[in-house]
Amino acid sequence: MLTASLPIPKHAPRPQNWQGVETGLEECTHLLRQGELSRAEDVVRQVLEFAPMEGQAWHLLGRILQKTNCHAEALDCFASAESCYGRHKHEQGPPASIRLARLLWDQGEYDEARAMLGILMIRNPDDDSLQQLRDTWLQRDGQNA
Repeated sequence: MLTASLPIPKHAPRPQNWQGVETGLEECTHLLRQGELSRAEDVVRQVLEFAPMEGQAWHLLGRILQKTNCHAEALDCFASAESCYGRHKHEQGPPASIRLARLLWDQGEYDEARAMLGILMIRNPDDDSLQQLRDTWLQRDGQNA
């Protein structure tokens, strides 16, 4: 797993052309929208060099890797993002996201995907998108039985 738990230096050296985390995330998002996945990946990896606990950067890297069919690495990035977000929110429990659940499902890891969806539904029982996803998966299970 790509780890977001690396020691954070107090004063990391920054190159002269470094514009900061926020600007890097904005640039990465723009490049991702333009379909420039390689350049977006380069930018977000630079952000992570200087801000390894930046959940949004891990999430963006996960999206990029997912689009390039690097599913195992994408899962690791989404888990790292959730870990970072959880630290900021002081949440307890395993990392869970609808994107991660869908990725697990798409990879055929149905039990893990269902378990994650269950966690999400406990946290947000009134979320219509979670209920729709559950219903879709139940229909697919019925067709495969």
